[in-house]
Formats: sequence, structure tokens, C-alpha cells
Amino acid sequence: MRKVFRRVFFLSALFAAMSLSASAGDVKVLRGQGLDCIYDIRSGDALPEGMHLGRLPGQLLIERCDTLWLMLKLPGGAFRAVAISPRMVPKFRAKNHPFAIPDARVTYGKRNIHSAWLTRPNRRYAHAALGDDIQAGGLAVKNRNGRRIEHVLPKEQVFEDRMARLVELDGDDKTDEIVVVQAHLQKGASLAIYALKGRGKDERLELLAKSPFIGRANRWLNPAVAADLDGDGKNEIAWVETPHLKGVLRVARLEKSGAGWRLLEIASLAGFSNHENGSRIMQQAVAVDWNADGRPDIVLPSLRRDRLMAVTLTKSGELRIIDEMPVTGRITSQVLAGDLDADGRGEVYLVADHQRLLMFTPPPPAPREKSTQTP
Repeated sequence: MRKVFRRVFFLSALFAAMSLSASAGDVKVLRGQGLDCIYDIRSGDALPEGMHLGRLPGQLLIERCDTLWLMLKLPGGAFRAVAISPRMVPKFRAKNHPFAIPDARVTYGKRNIHSAWLTRPNRRYAHAALGDDIQAGGLAVKNRNGRRIEHVLPKEQVFEDRMARLVELDGDDKTDEIVVVQAHLQKGASLAIYALKGRGKDERLELLAKSPFIGRANRWLNPAVAADLDGDGKNEIAWVETPHLKGVLRVARLEKSGAGWRLLEIASLAGFSNHENGSRIMQQAVAVDWNADGRPDIVLPSLRRDRLMAVTLTKSGELRIIDEMPVTGRITSQVLAGDLDADGRGEVYLVADHQRLLMFTPPPPAPREKSTQTP
């Protein structure tokens, strides 16, 4: 009897291991022409990477350690890099925009807002999460008529960010909302949602809703993705609170509340990071359908940055880890999604501190159960 039990236990464990292995994504170090010593990667998209789920790019921009930018392609199934002129690399810096903070990024929209950037550099909040103690005191946009509109914060607050993200959150599919990290000098960071209101000369930027301030100074959060995570046709917004400490992934939706709006948190889960303390790189999370269920999932580093995690929002409203893939070294670059092999499913790309380009492919879709109904 004991032998039978051991045999059954062994087979159960074996099948469980096989099932786990079959459901896990695959990781590959990309090798080939021009793919040695990679420093960083970009998608070449004018919108912040990871903040939207649209058509995945079929090529990426990579920066080698010798600062030469190359275009990564997949001709005939083999990876290679083609040298391009640095002038062809898109730059989204707000250098020539009025009152822009140093190293700010301009974000371009496709609806009612042409572009957005952060303004009014100051040093009133000495928290160097993004590499220096320069923060923004204002937020500016250019509307479709070319008019610049600015919102200036009170002196006890700053925008602790490098970019103002333009995403559609209120469900009207006509206007973009603006996502930005807003911090209080004593209470730390919050996630703020702004929108353009009014018409003509009365058009202005208004705060629609925000998450609570974390509760103490020098506590920060980093936006992750904006996508329809629950399949209801409207985008949710996800961010990582204290990505250098507890790393709590939070998901919320913008919804009507009386005559205004509120940011309603619907799920949270600890143990993630989408930013390395002191780094200028903020785009380390993407929305991609990892489990082939027709809804985007969140793919981002673990808190220790040595694993890539895929997280889904379940139908019951909980965040659940559906895949975790070890990374040799630590994740240092942007985390981008693409479809370089044109198979219709996204892969995820990143660079670890060993300066190798890694590609993560999702597991194959689970086979559909055969119908047991008789004709």
C-alpha cells in the first residue's frame, strides 16, 4: 500500500511540475549581429511606453554601450541589429518648451491635447528618487488650437515626476486625462488625474481625482500601466507604491462621484518594483495579454528586480501572479513589449545589468476543452 501511495504521490508531483513548466513563459538571451553590450532599449513611440495597449511595435531601438543606436529586427527568424543615424532616434525632451524642468519629457496625445510637459523647476522638496532634487511646480499642455494652458501647484506641493502621461480614463473616448505623480512636502506622493475643462479663453486644467498621499515625506510611487484590465471596455490605471520599499501594485478606476470624479482602488498586491532608486528610467512595466484570455495583464519586475512577473486582474477583482521568470542579474533598462516575430502575441524585452538583451515570450495558450455534448 505504501508503494502505491508513493507512486501516486510521485506521479502527482511530476504532473504538477510538468503543468507549472508548461504554463511558464520562456526567457532567451538575444545574440546576433550588433547585440553585444546593450545599454538600454526604446520603442520609438511618442507615448510613454507601457501606458497604453495598442498595436505592438515590430521593431525596437537599442542603444549599445558605445552609444550607437541600432534598429532591432527579426528577418527570417534571426535577430540582428542595423545601424541607424542618431538623428533618426526620436527625442521627446521638453528642452524648448516654456518653463520646462530639466530632462522633462514631452508626451503627445491623439485626442483633445496635443502635448503635455512639467514646468516650474524648484528645489523645495529634497527627495532625489529620480536622480536629483529638482521637482516641478507646474503642469502645462498645448491644446489642439495651439494654446498653452498651465496649472501651478501651491508651494507645499510638487510634481515629483518627469512626464505627464496622456491616457483615456473617463470612458468618453473623446478626451485624454493626464496622469502625474503629485507629492506633498510632508505627506509624500499621490497619483493625480487632471483634465482640460471649459472652452476658449476659459479652458483650464482641473484636478479630477487623486489617490491619498502615502502619508510621510520622501515616499514615492511610479505609474505602471493604463489598460482595460478587467474587460469592461474602460481603462484602469495601475501604479507601484514605494517601488524601493514594499512595492505595492495598486489598480484603480476613475468613476463618477456625485458632480465630480473619484479614483476608486479595486485591487492591490505587494512585492513589485517598476523603478530603481535614483534612476531616470521610469518605464518598467507593460500591459500585454500574457495568458491569452483576451485581456491585458501587467508585466513588471519583482521587488528585488531579479524576476519578471506577470500579474492579472481576476474576474473577482483580485490581482494574481500568473507567471514569474528569473532574470540573470538585475533589471536596469526600460521594460518594453513588442511583436518582433509577427505572430500576433507580444513578447517582453529588457536589459539586465550584465548588458545582455533578454526576450520573454508568453506561455502557449491553454488548449480548449472539447465539448462533451452529443449532437
